[in-house]
Amino acid sequence: MVSIAYIEITYEGKNITQEIAPFITAFTYTDNASGKADDIALTLEDRDSLWLNDWMPSKGDVIRPAIIAQGYRYNLGTFQADEISYSYPPRTLSIKAVSCAVTGRARFENHNQAWESVTVKDIAGSIAEASGLSLYYDAEDFPVDRKEQIHQADLPFLEELCGSFGLNVKIHDDTLVVYSEREYSGHDSAVEISSEDSRLLTVKFTSKSAKIYRKARVKYHHPVKNEVYEAEYEDEDAEGTEQELELYEAVDSQQQAEEIAKESLTSANSKEVTAELTLTGDIFAAGNNITLSGFGMFSGKYFADKVTHTITNGWTTQLSLKMGGGAKKAVQSAKAKVKAKAKSGGGILLADDSEGY
Repeated sequence: MVSIAYIEITYEGKNITQEIAPFITAFTYTDNASGKADDIALTLEDRDSLWLNDWMPSKGDVIRPAIIAQGYRYNLGTFQADEISYSYPPRTLSIKAVSCAVTGRARFENHNQAWESVTVKDIAGSIAEASGLSLYYDAEDFPVDRKEQIHQADLPFLEELCGSFGLNVKIHDDTLVVYSEREYSGHDSAVEISSEDSRLLTVKFTSKSAKIYRKARVKYHHPVKNEVYEAEYEDEDAEGTEQELELYEAVDSQQQAEEIAKESLTSANSKEVTAELTLTGDIFAAGNNITLSGFGMFSGKYFADKVTHTITNGWTTQLSLKMGGGAKKAVQSAKAKVKAKAKSGGGILLADDSEGY
């Protein structure tokens, strides 16, 4: 079991640059796989009124936190103060901060631009450069004949564009990251957690059919090429639903229509089965796969959608996991084995008999 040693946080404001861990009474770090900026929230005691006066922070000040545990340093990235509040008694300063660059041009400055004869990676690279970020692109590149960015900030525009191809976008430590969740879901698990794990504090599983679709359809008439592109993709593992997802996307080719149908359905069904686990503090990261074993029908390989580290008197880690679409095939296989075993009078089924993935 990993126990917390301490939080190391360097604060860089106009009036102060120093390690501020001794002032912290509560700290939360949220690591999102996509769609939301990573963020931190910290509460500092201020009995000597240092933060109220000379050290009062400003929005945009830089914070660099790290978790130090068992001799390992886990750098959480670079953040900018986004919201500041002060209250008493007792004298307390609260700071919320988000991943660098999401407070400025990339998130809030609207632009108009027509992107022509480019690729998704080209667009991501241009947006990264304009925001002073490096680019980490780990996915198939897709051609874009023409895409209009109309009165829209760069990051929301890129998230929308990438989302249509099933790509995730996030900013971490001054890097714009673009990757395929479907491909990452196929990677080996970074860790396995069993139902007997001594770190487990709480566990909750949910299986739903609302907003889960059997099939996705794309149909688009290209006004310039005067061609109609149609595609559909079916998820044979989607349970308890006959709903169909109708997509109204502008596409430039038949290949793009097929890709959007597939990726959109995969993304929509990715939260068919979810798990919320709270453990005593340990290092986990969003975007990794985690295998759960010994949980009966809920055993399997999950994608870490969000990881939240909370440190007050102790350290806890909450995992928000999801499983759907292709990732469910192993669970379906396990269910079939369970039914066959019950039919044949194979004896009592133990939780560990349900195979992980």
